[in-house]
Amino acid sequence: MKTNTEADVRTDTGIKIMALFFVAIIFLAVTTDPIKTGTKEGDRAPPLEGLAFNGSSWYAFDMDDYLTVNWTAGDVDGQWLLVEFMDTDCPFCVRSAGEMGQDADYFMKRMGDWQGPVVNFIASATELDIPGHDSSQDEIEAFRNKNGEEVCAGSSCASRDGESHHFVYIDDLDQDNMKEWKVPGTPAYFLIQPDGIVAWSSTENSDEKVREAIFRLTLNNQEA
Repeated sequence: MKTNTEADVRTDTGIKIMALFFVAIIFLAVTTDPIKTGTKEGDRAPPLEGLAFNGSSWYAFDMDDYLTVNWTAGDVDGQWLLVEFMDTDCPFCVRSAGEMGQDADYFMKRMGDWQGPVVNFIASATELDIPGHDSSQDEIEAFRNKNGEEVCAGSSCASRDGESHHFVYIDDLDQDNMKEWKVPGTPAYFLIQPDGIVAWSSTENSDEKVREAIFRLTLNNQEA
């Protein structure tokens, strides 16, 4: 009996190709992160990068260095992030600097009796497209350290509310981070879980303060 070996070969090849195709689909389904990137609660936070000032020097900053990818709710060792988008010439940012410094010292466990997980504070300092908002790295340094001769929102940066800050400030004068996070204005705050998921944002919770959100969300996760 005659057989069409060429047809058999084509059939076998087609089956193998289809099998590889389905294997690839299954692999992608298993390995692809189903959580979308964004800044709404439940989204995976966008990248946050740039040169950062720690009080004495500038260095390359990457938010990923703070994250614990395999963190699960209830893991008290994971460190949270509070990201503030601010402008050194923003009057409200200047007025709230004292409260931000106190919250940062408390939740970063520099002072006080906070029993929850460490919450690292990070400020991303931008330059809004508003007349008079002409910032610089020198102004960012002066705002953070509360010293120098730079002017913040019409007054000496050294006279802003509160004490010097003990958290890092990122240079986002070109608004790259602000645009990536789609922040409409300053100040704006985001509480990020240790695994990089947005747990809370001020844009969605205008009636809740940063401190209140941290207490509510981190302690609830700690008890989970």
